[in-house]
Amino acid sequence: MKKTVKAMILFIPVAFLLSCASMPGRQDSEITAEKNTAAKVIPINNQLPKGTLELIDGFEEENFWYALGETKSEDYSTDTDTTEEWSSQGDFCAQWSFAKIPENSKASFIIENLAQKDWSNAKALIADINNTCQNPLAILLETQGGPHHIISRTKEIPLGIGENINVYFDLLHEITDENGNQISAIIENDDIRSVSFQIKGKSFSGSVFVDNINLVY
Repeated sequence: MKKTVKAMILFIPVAFLLSCASMPGRQDSEITAEKNTAAKVIPINNQLPKGTLELIDGFEEENFWYALGETKSEDYSTDTDTTEEWSSQGDFCAQWSFAKIPENSKASFIIENLAQKDWSNAKALIADINNTCQNPLAILLETQGGPHHIISRTKEIPLGIGENINVYFDLLHEITDENGNQISAIIENDDIRSVSFQIKGKSFSGSVFVDNINLVY
């Protein structure tokens, strides 16, 4: 009887160690979940929409954009520049970089003093975006209109890893104000004072290449 009890006592810790070794760690589970999420987000490859295009920026000249994180500590954008590393049209594109973005935070890349401020007849804005990060991203477009810089936002668009072509930001539907309330249209759309692309949600540090930004009429 004593031998049986001793054998059982020895078996319990060995079995416990084996079961622990076979259980996936939390970090492994998180990595697996991120890989599964990445696999579900396919890079965008839209057809060029019908209508007249007006180029906002092709990045063939100097850099007119800036990272909001340079002046706002709660924003995780770090730098903007032009580069020849990638382009969808011409020789250059923008490279927008950001630090590691926590959950419910963002990285914002802004242009002011637009050459074309009247967007009242535009139905969309499109851009080519090469996501060079290890994970999918969510991105939206924010405008500030009129002398009071009233904020309007498009819905978030999921970007797959790699080249996302003709990413379509709808300017007529699912627009919200700065408080997240649905509004019928971009406010002061005939007097756009600034535009920003905002990368939202949890992400590793990295950068995106952006090119060929057009308004669609």
